[in-house]
Amino acid sequence: MGKGSKVHSSRSYVKLDSVSCQDDQNRPRKGYVPVMVGKDQEMMERLDIPTKIVEHPYIVNLLEMSADEFGYGQQGLIRIQDDPDSFKQMVKRIAKERRLDRSFSFPF
Repeated sequence: MGKGSKVHSSRSYVKLDSVSCQDDQNRPRKGYVPVMVGKDQEMMERLDIPTKIVEHPYIVNLLEMSADEFGYGQQGLIRIQDDPDSFKQMVKRIAKERRLDRSFSFPF
């Protein structure tokens, strides 16, 4: 940075420390987005969905509903209010439509 230049910081930006980033069990696989899915706050299930299907209308609709329900400033993983089993089946169908079914499967 040159002399007199300023760094602007945003209060909404939170830097992750290197310790939390090293937990491989909580880190999603490359090419996946982690989300929490469930109807009840206490019974939510973490799922990793392929980034290639995030723009699918079904997923976009759920993300918009999530933003309406929880706001855009959610802390932690994005929460989606949906039945986890139904969500998994829909993600599998979308992946199959997009010909991702060969490389995608939930690890359970």
